[in-house]
Amino acid sequence: MAASHSRPSTNKVPASRLAARGKGLAPKCRLVVVKAASRCNLNCSYCYVYNLGDTSYLAQPAIMTRPTIDALVMRVAEHCARHRLAEFAFAFHGGEPLLARSSYFRYFVNRVAETVPAQTSIAYFMQTNGVLLNAEWCSLLRELNIKVGISLDGPKEVNDRVRIDHSARGSYNRIRRGWDLAASTGLEPGLLTVIDVSASPRDVFDHLNELRPRMVDFLFPDATHDRPPLQYSSDEAATPYADWLLEIFHVWIADERASFRIRLFERIINGILGIEGKLDALGPGKNEVLVVESDGGIEPVDVLKVCGDGMTSTPYNVHRDSLDDALEHPMVQLYYHSNDRLCDTCRQCRIRQVCAGGYLPHRYRAKDGFDNPSVYCRDLMRLITGIQNWLHASMPDDVVAQLGFMPLSYAEARAAIASAPAPAHSKAGGRRAGNAEAGSQLPISTMARQESGPGSKVRSCE
Repeated sequence: MAASHSRPSTNKVPASRLAARGKGLAPKCRLVVVKAASRCNLNCSYCYVYNLGDTSYLAQPAIMTRPTIDALVMRVAEHCARHRLAEFAFAFHGGEPLLARSSYFRYFVNRVAETVPAQTSIAYFMQTNGVLLNAEWCSLLRELNIKVGISLDGPKEVNDRVRIDHSARGSYNRIRRGWDLAASTGLEPGLLTVIDVSASPRDVFDHLNELRPRMVDFLFPDATHDRPPLQYSSDEAATPYADWLLEIFHVWIADERASFRIRLFERIINGILGIEGKLDALGPGKNEVLVVESDGGIEPVDVLKVCGDGMTSTPYNVHRDSLDDALEHPMVQLYYHSNDRLCDTCRQCRIRQVCAGGYLPHRYRAKDGFDNPSVYCRDLMRLITGIQNWLHASMPDDVVAQLGFMPLSYAEARAAIASAPAPAHSKAGGRRAGNAEAGSQLPISTMARQESGPGSKVRSCE
């Protein structure tokens, strides 16, 4: 163990925070993203770890060592016992997690079984580019009950524009080989796709139908107000990402062959209907997630690296600090509460109960920190109002009347922000904002789980 790991922690937690822990009010972690490997065998142009300005990976061990695994598992066991958690999850990530040997994962799972309290149910996930998947890996992942997501951005000509290796070669054929093997061996992989608005939505959808994933996660490209996304425009009418997603949405709803789920659409529909559940990038609630780097460093969500070099760094490490201590760090706290602590504009927005300000990294601007709407604000607004209007039109009239469900257009939602009076409270600082209680909201149903929903895909969201 490195000497720097063995020194006692000097990170002091305020007495008021310690008192809150004793009353059961302290923040909790329910998912740790485990950086099994800090390097990657691909070099995707949009990667926030390597290619958007952060260089912290250079100081990380290539692979998390066994002493660090032991320390991490012990910290999780302490946390689960202290908070009496019924469930906890580990998500293996990177870099590329399959750069770690198979013995790494077997050791990790065995240590968890030996250490974490028996009353805590453990789930395992892995996000991989799929290039290294082979029969042996698939067998091990099934044996250890690790659910797998594979990153692939669409058909070959779309994927290979950005998902390239260190020799600038496209990765589609290698990823597809891994995907087909995982699917054929019963792993039922999910699919993670970063949106490319220059690609045909229909071609991407047809590709999804070909792959038949269990679940699809569409991700907005990581961007900030200082580094806006492709096709960004100040034009109020310009919503290229929403337009792209809505085309996918309507085809997905209409196509009976499309049995796969799309998490983003499910989350929006559930939010409109008042059904609980969230993504860290969308929806109210606490973000009970920590990242543990390969050296044991405990950090907030790693996508914050897109905001600046070293943005996610904290003084906490599993070799000397508890998860509870790390949860008190200001940046960790900001992420934890990010869906409640909104800027003034978001507090006045009529869809804030569904959007909750969008993903924290996408709010960032150097001059005022995170005290901004998402750089994708207009896209989120058009996407949510578009799905809400489809939902309204699809419901039986008696259900609409019972719920008092009124449609809201994109123009009306934008106008509500523009016409809202200035809030009475003082402007929030760059790294904090007021609570989310003020302001009007989308006229949506709070009566969850109506039996007469508008189709099987919507009912499956419940």
